[in-house]
Amino acid sequence: MPESLTVLVVDDEPDVCWALETLLRGDRFTVVAVGSGTEALRWLKESEPACHLVLVDAKLPDIEGVDLARRIRTETSCAAPLILVSGYFYKDDSLVQEILRTGLVSAFVAKPFRHDELLNTIHAVLSTG
Repeated sequence: MPESLTVLVVDDEPDVCWALETLLRGDRFTVVAVGSGTEALRWLKESEPACHLVLVDAKLPDIEGVDLARRIRTETSCAAPLILVSGYFYKDDSLVQEILRTGLVSAFVAKPFRHDELLNTIHAVLSTG
């Protein structure tokens, strides 16, 4: 793995963004945090090649996280793995199972999450491409 990988964090809760930035920077990731789907799409379009991984909150003020994932795939050239992070959905929800099965997202992490759980998921996703 390269020395530093860029992770785009898309979450409208400043405390969650701060926690993710702190956790990921401690694991030598470069972190860009945005608070909406609109900001995420803009950053991805302007920063290509943008990042190595995108963490997407399921509930954003301007768009659902699943819809944002679809738009990332259709409106940008971002091919980075996407991880859906949610306090609303659970891993056994039919929507989550469907987007994992189809490959729209590479993984799902429920909020609240343990730091080691999130880091293990990120490393597993990045190691499989």
